[in-house]
Amino acid sequence: MIKFYLLFLMVLTNFATAHELTLPVAKDFFMDSQKVWKTKTPILIMFSIPDCGYCKKIKEEVLSPMAEMNEYNEKIIIRHIDAQSFDEINDFYNEDTSHNEFAFKYAVNFFPTVMLVDNYGAPLEKIIGVPSEEYYWTDLDEAIEKSTKKLHQRMKAEL
Repeated sequence: MIKFYLLFLMVLTNFATAHELTLPVAKDFFMDSQKVWKTKTPILIMFSIPDCGYCKKIKEEVLSPMAEMNEYNEKIIIRHIDAQSFDEINDFYNEDTSHNEFAFKYAVNFFPTVMLVDNYGAPLEKIIGVPSEEYYWTDLDEAIEKSTKKLHQRMKAEL
């Protein structure tokens, strides 16, 4: 009987770990910016650090499920930045930088921070921390809607 519970616990732990890994890691924002031009959808960037409980909760309960839903794949491009990582990425100007430097450039120092940006990486909306666990999904939906409207306005603007 104990073996069954241990096996069940191991399977459950592996599922939670695997589920967290579905959040797309940022690699090439320059290529993502090209997708923004084509699809007219903002980029949602989640900035987090490894030992942040709220970061883990938002990744597992909101953003990972969101990344798997077709509805949201048509609305946004989701990317994750580990603010303590020195892994190399390509920024919006096709220059090499690290996750850590990228977070520093955006002055992100509170985690989790979710930022929606346009094709140039300019912020459209931002949610810092977790203002309300109950309404986080709703708050994020509102931020996505506002960001999409702002992005469409910016893309239609003429000089």
